[in-house]
Formats: sequence, structure tokens, C-alpha cells
Amino acid sequence: MACMIPQPKSDLTKRDFRAMILILFELEKSRLEIHETLQKHFPNIVPCLRTVERWYSEFIHGNFILEDGPRPARPSITHTVENVELVLDEVTKDPHVTYAQLEHEIKLSPGSINVILYKELGLRKLCVC
Repeated sequence: MACMIPQPKSDLTKRDFRAMILILFELEKSRLEIHETLQKHFPNIVPCLRTVERWYSEFIHGNFILEDGPRPARPSITHTVENVELVLDEVTKDPHVTYAQLEHEIKLSPGSINVILYKELGLRKLCVC
């Protein structure tokens, strides 16, 4: 009995692939068989074997939710409006201010200062003095 899998589309989502993995899981296909089937029908966009194995394992443990779970994210406490304004004030007062001076004055890490200067404020270093 052949599996009925739709023709390849470029707009397939992760959820679509997870649904196909679930269907093939329910048909008692092995992890490798599932990956090979997907590889055959979707050669350029197939998820890697490790992804198939991970979802297969989720299905074995009774997790049949096809959506991504929420990811915990730590909110940025350094890239606040107040810190951006503090950095901007310091740079406006002294365009030759150093990272060390900014670190001392504002109490931020060099990485945070770098993100604020380059990404938040769009500033760039023009010369080395």
C-alpha cells in the first residue's frame, strides 16, 4: 500500500511536515522510513533526520501537538529606552568617549554598549584617534 503524500510545494510549513510525520508514524513506519519517504517526495525542503527522530519521539511519548511550544525568553534589561538615551547623551557630550568610559558612567557591558551604539542608534566609528 503506497502512502498518499501531496506533491511538493514551496510553502509547506513546519506544521505540515509534522503532520506528515505523524501520519507516517500512525502507519507504523520507522524513523528512517519516514525520513526516506519525505526525502523522496520533498528532496529540497525535507527536515533533517534528527528533526524527524525528535518528532517521532514526541509522538511515542503521547505529545501529538503539532505547533511549536512557547519558548522562554529573557527580556532585555540593558537595551531600554533609558539606557539608549544615556548612551546618546554621553556620545553627544563627547564624540570621542571610549567604551571604558561608557561602561564606567552607565554601568553596562561592552557588548550592550556596542548593540546600543550600532544597532539602536545607528552610529559607527569614523576614525581611530
